Amino acid sequence: MKVGDLVKRSPITVNERSSIREAAKVMSSNRIGLLVVTDSRGEIKGVVSERDIVKAVARGEDLDLSVMRIATKNVISLERDAGIEEAAHLMSENKIRHLVITEKGKLYGVISVRDIVEDERFIKAIANFL
Repeated sequence: MKVGDLVKRSPITVNERSSIREAAKVMSSNRIGLLVVTDSRGEIKGVVSERDIVKAVARGEDLDLSVMRIATKNVISLERDAGIEEAAHLMSENKIRHLVITEKGKLYGVISVRDIVEDERFIKAIANFL
């Protein structure tokens, strides 16, 4: 199975000029744990997780500053035709809960650990492997 098969909807993004507060509102209203930050051309500039938002609040950051202030700029991603096993390994190795999925280098979607563990086919494959 390929990671692209786990993508359930179009990716939710915010522009790099958006504020931390705006990013938090988008995450809350869409009930997601990770936002992809893009520039005006749609190029990936970073990602912001709910943990990043919580840490910013705890530090007393000005929430009207650019989301890029707290974004992770070294985005870990996989092409949509990569295997789920590779995604699980990459997430475990980097201690991340979300993974950006691309198609020919362009943003395709985001998957989470939950997407992987809820996939019945993946669970059966692991059970057969063990």
